[in-house]
Amino acid sequence: MPTKNDAKKALDTVITKSRVHLYKPIQIAEILYHIRMYGDINPLELEEYRTKSKRWRDDVCRVLLGRTCTSITFLK
Repeated sequence: MPTKNDAKKALDTVITKSRVHLYKPIQIAEILYHIRMYGDINPLELEEYRTKSKRWRDDVCRVLLGRTCTSITFLK
């Protein structure tokens, strides 16, 4: 069974090979995670989670990538 370090290395490889930093897929994953685990947002109400999901994404990106999305147009 893969360890947490194995998973981290695999993710690092994917991110390194990609020409983008995968911010949007990480944000989508965090939205889906919150819907599944907490049920604290309604996926049909974009404004309910738009700002929160950016914060969730940035928290994950800091850990995985050591940086966050800085593009203003990317946040729209």
